Amino acid sequence: MSMTPMRRSNTATLIYLLVVFASGAVVGGFANRLYLAKTVTANVRPGPDRAQIRKQYVTDMQTRLHLTEAQVAELKQIMDVTGQKMHEMHKAIENEHIQRVEAILDENQKAEYAKMRAERDKHRQEQARK
Repeated sequence: MSMTPMRRSNTATLIYLLVVFASGAVVGGFANRLYLAKTVTANVRPGPDRAQIRKQYVTDMQTRLHLTEAQVAELKQIMDVTGQKMHEMHKAIENEHIQRVEAILDENQKAEYAKMRAERDKHRQEQARK
């Protein structure tokens, strides 16, 4: 018994080549689609500013508690004083933080820290203008 290798027909070889080519095209198409896919970005709407929050708070208080005009005026004054106190407290806490951080830094680090704070303040001012 002599074994002779089986020979594929030209048609079968052509079909195999077409299948390999087609599968490569499909994989390449998917890879290209993944590569060129746009990133998803969230549409973040800015929240209400302080004036809007304050106005809504006063409106809610007036509506639900049936405040008189005198009470509304007094409420606004209370809110002004409270806001000022909170601002002063925030500044005091921030200054304490800066002093404590500077206490652990050497002179070179203090200079760089001062530069970092100046850059941050500049960035905040730019953001506030927008």
